[in-house]
Amino acid sequence: MNEQPPVPPLSSSGSGIERRQFPRIGITTKVQYSVVIPSIEHGTTKDISQGGLCLECNRKLALGTILRLEFDLPGNPPEHIEALGRVMWQRVQGENVFLTGIKFLT
Repeated sequence: MNEQPPVPPLSSSGSGIERRQFPRIGITTKVQYSVVIPSIEHGTTKDISQGGLCLECNRKLALGTILRLEFDLPGNPPEHIEALGRVMWQRVQGENVFLTGIKFLT
């Protein structure tokens, strides 16, 4: 293992007092990451409850995928909802039609 000397604490105040909640440790290691870029897709609800909804959409989604959801509930005036949801299941309904179970996270 390639050991490196400890990294001295940083101070933005110039007083030499460390203000971070947790100490930093100097380490070099490879990291895998991906940038999530939002894209807007459209679908139609088949049913909805306090815990989630069934979404009819035209693409396959992996189980566990987190979705940003935005829709209006009927009413006068309509209630606008913005939520996060997780794909819990998906079934093929027809050619390029997927019923997708979404659990609300927010």
